[in-house]
Amino acid sequence: MKILYLALLFSNLIAANADSLFIRGNYYFDDEKYVHAARSYERLLNSVEHADLYYNLGNAYYRMGEVGYAVWAYEKGLQFEPRNQDIKHNLELTNTRVKDRIEIPEGFVLLDWYNAFKNSQTVNDLLLWGSVFLLIVGLVFALGQFRFLARRTTARLQTVFVILTILTHTICLDKYWDLTGKQEGIIVSSFVNVYSVPAVRDEMIVFKIHEGLKAEITQSQDNWVEIILLDGKKGWIPVNTIRPLS
Repeated sequence: MKILYLALLFSNLIAANADSLFIRGNYYFDDEKYVHAARSYERLLNSVEHADLYYNLGNAYYRMGEVGYAVWAYEKGLQFEPRNQDIKHNLELTNTRVKDRIEIPEGFVLLDWYNAFKNSQTVNDLLLWGSVFLLIVGLVFALGQFRFLARRTTARLQTVFVILTILTHTICLDKYWDLTGKQEGIIVSSFVNVYSVPAVRDEMIVFKIHEGLKAEITQSQDNWVEIILLDGKKGWIPVNTIRPLS
C-alpha cells in the first residue's frame, strides 16, 4: 500500500510540474519572450508529448525565426493529431519560408487519395475502426442466427464488413511500416553542406541545403548521418544539423 501511495504521489508531482512548465511557457509566449517559452516547452518534452505542446513549441520557434525547429515541432504535432487544422495551417505557412522546397510531382489520383487518407489517420485511429468493423461482423452474424436479418442480407453485410476490416487493418499495417520502417528528420541548421563522404572536405561537397527541409535518414557513422531527399539526392551531413522526427 505504501508503494502504491508513493507511486501516486510521484505521478501527481510529475503532472503538477508538467502543468507548471506549460503555464510558464505560455506566460513567456504571451510576454513575447519566445526563447524562454521554447525552453520551457522543450523541458516539458522530457516527460510529456502532446499535439498542443508541439503546436505551442512550433509557434515559439516560428516567432524566433527558427524555421527548421518550427517545421520539426509542427511535424511532430501532426504525428499525434494528423487532422489538426491549426497545426497543418501553421506548417504550410512555415514551409513557405523553406528555401529548398521540393515539389512532389502529381501521381496516380487513386494513390494520392490513398496516401492522403492514410496520412490523416493515426495507427490507433485505424486500429479502432478495424475493431469496430470486426465487432459489426460479429453483431450481424448474431442477428442472422436469431433470424432478425434475412440470410441473404446477413451474408452481404458480413462480406462488406469483413472487407472493411481487412482493408482497415492493411492500411494500419502500412501506416505502421511508414512510421517504423524509415527514419526522417528536419534540417535545423540555417545552412548545411552535404558531402559525398562523412568528412569535411571542400572537394567532396555535392550540394547545399537549408533549414526546414525534410530528409530521410538512411544510416549513421560517428557524428555523421546519410540523408536522401525527395528528389533522390543523397549525401552526408553532421548529425547535429538534423533533428529526427521519430
